[in-house]
Amino acid sequence: MERCKLNTIIAGIDVGKGRLDVALYGRSETLVINNSPAGIGSLLDWLKSHGVTRVGLEATGGYERAVREAMGFAGLEVVMHQPLEVRLFARLKRMKAKNDRLDAALIAAATAQVDAVRAASDPRLSQLAERLTAYEQMSDQAAQMKTYLEHVTLKDIIRSYQARIRSLENLKARLLKDILALVAVHPDLAQRLALLRSLPGFGPVVAVAVLIRMPELGALEPGKAAALLGVAPFDSESGQHKGQRFIQGGRSRPRRLVYIAALAAKRVDTGFRAFAERLRSKGKPPKLVLVAIMRKLIEAANLILRQQRPWRTRPAQ
Repeated sequence: MERCKLNTIIAGIDVGKGRLDVALYGRSETLVINNSPAGIGSLLDWLKSHGVTRVGLEATGGYERAVREAMGFAGLEVVMHQPLEVRLFARLKRMKAKNDRLDAALIAAATAQVDAVRAASDPRLSQLAERLTAYEQMSDQAAQMKTYLEHVTLKDIIRSYQARIRSLENLKARLLKDILALVAVHPDLAQRLALLRSLPGFGPVVAVAVLIRMPELGALEPGKAAALLGVAPFDSESGQHKGQRFIQGGRSRPRRLVYIAALAAKRVDTGFRAFAERLRSKGKPPKLVLVAIMRKLIEAANLILRQQRPWRTRPAQ
C-alpha cells in the first residue's frame, strides 16, 4: 500500500449530472469542469499533465458512464465505488463536512486505500450492460403488468394489459437476441459465455448477466467470487457469543439470476442435487441450501473461467 501511495498518482472524481469535481490524493490541485464530451476531453488532458494513473469514481445512476468509458479508453486504472463504500469511509475518517469538492477528495482518498486492482473497465461491457439493464426493466414491467391483470375483470382492460405484456415480452426477446449477437462478435467474450453456459442452471440470461456484471471472474482467488456476488457467509462471534453466520452486500442484479440458476441446478444436476440432499439431511433450511448452491455455482464459474475448461457434471457421491 505504501508503494502505491509513492508511485501512483490518484484522482477522485465526484460526478454530477452537469459537472465533474476532481481532486488529487495528497495534493492541493483541483478541477471543476462540465460533464460533457468536451469537458471529459479536457479532463483527460488535465489528468495526463498531472501524471494520474488511477482514478476513483462513485456510481451515480449512469451519469458516470461516459467518464468511466473515457478513462478506460485512455488506459487509466478505474476504481468504481458504491455510494455506501464512500459514506462508510467518510465515517471511518470522521469527515462530516460535505460538498462536491470535498467529496472528490474523499473519493480520491478511498481509492488510495484500494489494495487490489479491480477489473479494468471494458467499454464493450458498458454498452452490453445498458442493454441488459433495459432487458431487466422490461422483465420487471411485464411481471408488474401480470400482477395487475390478476385483479382486473373488465374485458377491454384485460385485452389492453395482455397486449402490453406481449409487447414487453417481444422487446425482451429482441434485447436478449441483440446482446447475444453483440457478444458473438468478440471471440474472447463468446468463449467466456460458452464456458458459463456449461454450468448447470446457467441459461442464456443468467450467463450473459454474469458475463457482463461480474467481469472479474476468472481472476479471483477461491472464495472471492462468492463474496463479490454476496453469498459468502460472515461470522458473527464475539467472546462467548456464537451468532448465526450471515451474508450481506455483493452485486444484487446477478445474484437474483444466480438464485434462479441454483433452483434449476438443484433439480437437474446430480452432483448439486446430492449436495442439497446432504444439507437437508443435516437440518439446514431450504433458503440456506439454495444460498450454498449459489456459492458453489459462482465459485465454479470463477474456476472454469480461470482454467478455460467447461464444467463437467460430478456424479453423486
